[in-house]
This record gives sequence, C-alpha cells and structure tokens, in this order.
Amino acid sequence: MLILARFLSAFALWLLVTTQVSAQGSGALDSPRWTYELRGIYFRPDLAQFSTFYGDDHSTYFGLAGTYRLLDQLELGGEYDHMKERGVGVLTDSGALGGSVEYRLDSFHVFANWIIQHDPTQRVVPYLGAGLLVMHYKQAVDLQPTIEGRTDPGWSARAGVRFQIASVGPVPRSSSTESSYWRSYMFVEAQRMSAKVDGRNLGGDAFVLGFRMEFNFH
Repeated sequence: MLILARFLSAFALWLLVTTQVSAQGSGALDSPRWTYELRGIYFRPDLAQFSTFYGDDHSTYFGLAGTYRLLDQLELGGEYDHMKERGVGVLTDSGALGGSVEYRLDSFHVFANWIIQHDPTQRVVPYLGAGLLVMHYKQAVDLQPTIEGRTDPGWSARAGVRFQIASVGPVPRSSSTESSYWRSYMFVEAQRMSAKVDGRNLGGDAFVLGFRMEFNFH
C-alpha cells in the first residue's frame, strides 16, 4: 500500500504541473471533454489451468469505459469489465473433474491515456495508457462452498489506435465547450493486466475492439 500511495502522490503532482503549464499556454480545448466507450474484449488469462476447467485458453466479454479529457493529449478515465465462464469443477472426494463450475470476474480500472494527436481533424490517433486495477472474483462449484473475494491493487497498461468515423463541431482553437461538438471512432487496443491474490495473477493479456464517442455537455 505504501508503494501505491507513493505512485498516486507522484502521479497527482505530475498531473497538477502538466495542467498548469497547459493552462498558461493554451486557451479552450480543441477536443470534446467527455467520452464513453463500448468495448468487446478477447482475454487470455494467466491462470495455468484455465483451459482445463473452462475448455479454452481464452474468454470473450464486454466492457464499458468513460474518460474526461483534461488536455488535448491527456485524459483520465475509468473502466468496468464483466466476464462469466461456465466449465467443469473438481470433485472433492476424488480430485477428478466433475460437476459444474461458474467463474465470474469483475474488473475495475482507473487510468490515464496519453493521446498522440496534433490536430483535431486527425483521422488515425494512437495512444498509450497506464493505470491501477482491482478485480473481484467469484467461483461457484456444485455442492461446494462458493469462493469469492478481491485481488490486491494491481496495474494495467494499454496501447491502441483510434480511427475516426465522423466529426461535428468547431474548427481548431475555437471554444469547444460552447457549441455542439462530437467525434466518433472505432478503435483497437492491446492491454496487459496484473492483479494478484495469494500469489496468483488473475489478469492476463487482452485484445479490444470498440466504439468511442467524444462529446460535450451543454
């Protein structure tokens, strides 16, 4: 927890300095401030026996994310993902596979993305991000006690590319908060997650295909 606190303090200080420098050198944001994302996720967990119990080495599920754009090239956000898999459990009397098991994993992220965008009309927008992560897990096996809990705070890193579909709004350097302004994207993203409980990492590698909408409130 001490390491986590130091990380958050250093990040907050960096963010404060960056925001002040930008505010001195720039006027209104060229980009919409708010976003939401609909995310389809292909996930390969690090759990060694995942394929034994659930029949494959990966899972697919959906997630939601939202961000607030502090600067044209910096946004802070949160993400929620929900995975549920059904498979075959382990019999307590023999240790053999048998019965059914349901595994549920809920992931909660907070993150910052650095956006490589030099022009609001840019069609292809790469980005890099990192953040903190906690996972809540629940495993229910027939005729056995349910196991559930949460991981220790972990980390996630992401990199992706957004492809602009449409845009309606002001031209560069106009006041993007005073008129209708939105942009829509499709995006692809690679993500690495690490969140441990009792030495086991419940995270893994993910590939994301999603839709993103950027907009302003009026």
